[in-house]
Amino acid sequence: MKKLSIIGMPMDLGQMRRGVDMGPSAIRYAGINERLRVLFDEVEDLGDIAVAGQR
Repeated sequence: MKKLSIIGMPMDLGQMRRGVDMGPSAIRYAGINERLRVLFDEVEDLGDIAVAGQR
């Protein structure tokens, strides 16, 4: 049985572009979990890591 866990890291420290911290939510919105279920028996989304200093 192939298992996969997903953890997001919404962080924009050191970046000049605004919005890069929304990357994990954008990937989820695009359907990454459903697409990965084709390759893995179990896909678990553990959410985002809390980053100090982020919104």
